[in-house]
Amino acid sequence: MTEGKVVIVTELYSGGSSGIGLSTIQLLLSLGTSVIGADLHEPPEGAVNSAQFTFYKADVTKWQDLVGLFKKAIELHGRVDHVLANAGVAPRTNYVNGIELDENGDPKEPTGFVLDVNLKGTINTATLAIHYIRKNPSGGSVVVNSSATGLHRFRGVDYTVSKHGTIGLMRGLHAALASQNVPVRINGLVPHWTASGIVQEELFKELGIYTQPASAVARAAVKLMADESRRGQLIHIDHEVCKEVDETLMQVYESFQHEESTGGDEGIALLAARMKWFTDAK
Repeated sequence: MTEGKVVIVTELYSGGSSGIGLSTIQLLLSLGTSVIGADLHEPPEGAVNSAQFTFYKADVTKWQDLVGLFKKAIELHGRVDHVLANAGVAPRTNYVNGIELDENGDPKEPTGFVLDVNLKGTINTATLAIHYIRKNPSGGSVVVNSSATGLHRFRGVDYTVSKHGTIGLMRGLHAALASQNVPVRINGLVPHWTASGIVQEELFKELGIYTQPASAVARAAVKLMADESRRGQLIHIDHEVCKEVDETLMQVYESFQHEESTGGDEGIALLAARMKWFTDAK
């Protein structure tokens, strides 16, 4: 249950003002949860009417904004129990035919804005979440909202890279947290086409593409927060149907490993023990 808990939902460019972010905030509030929503824009008037909601203006690409967000949660409630890292923007860089030239005719470096928001912003959010949540006697959880595009080939390259990266973040942090007995769970979401600030429902309807309601993803996010047995899971949501997919993917990977191969995480554990990686030694 999330009743009485304190949850941060991070956003950028109307993430918390519409779509998955707003739906999650509304669901959490209906369950008696205190919510701090971070975005560049406040939710639409009348969308959130609860004394348990606090809006905090923040840009997830700025570290100090994120630090201020978590400090505000501590100031208001004394703790943070769960965090949904939900900030995201649409693809905007064409690495194949979209290179721009400077005044000398030389290629200009492509913008890294999508990676800054979708990947770096999520990494920093998760890092701060772990820092604060681990202080709770009972711990808590982080939910990373990635995308189904992180599981397959998608021609929006910068977006695809960022979403593959956030899945890797969840997997890596799950292994690291478990190995160090940190009382913080981390799980991920990989929703298929979902009505949001990025996926415009009317446009997709004209194209004959089904978009599931944001509430379907919100329910999955809250389930991951509330169910303490969920650890290192990756929940795929399509047509409002949720399925855990990472265990299957891991089994496929293991099926083509050499029978005498040392697992990647097992190898890291052996190296960490020898080289004293990931210890508290200064």
